Amino acid sequence: MIQRAAILLGVPVLVAALAVVPLGLWRGEYQWLCAAVAVGLIVPPGLVTLIVADRFGKSSAYGRVAAVFVGTFVRLVVGFGGAVLVFQLNKQTFQSDAISFWLWVLGVYLVTLVVETALLSGKPVR
Repeated sequence: MIQRAAILLGVPVLVAALAVVPLGLWRGEYQWLCAAVAVGLIVPPGLVTLIVADRFGKSSAYGRVAAVFVGTFVRLVVGFGGAVLVFQLNKQTFQSDAISFWLWVLGVYLVTLVVETALLSGKPVR
């Protein structure tokens, strides 16, 4: 379980870091802020989903499937809902380049979703 959680945490953070370094050098510190907000809002619900799926998966074959659907919903609400809240509360910061902000949120969401789905659909790692 710890290995899978490390993968789910590490891969989106690594992908974001690989993307934000050149973007930050090219387009400025704003990219670092957007990446940090996106990772902070999207990855933790993915970890919670993985833990819940592990617990439910032990009791039922359908538990993992249910956890993926519930996790996707939770990640949408927390990730995108939180992003809307952050965006609205800090309009002066994010309004100047809103597209970058939303692309970061979407990108981190999709990477986390792919990694989580791969981990939940594959054989359990021991």
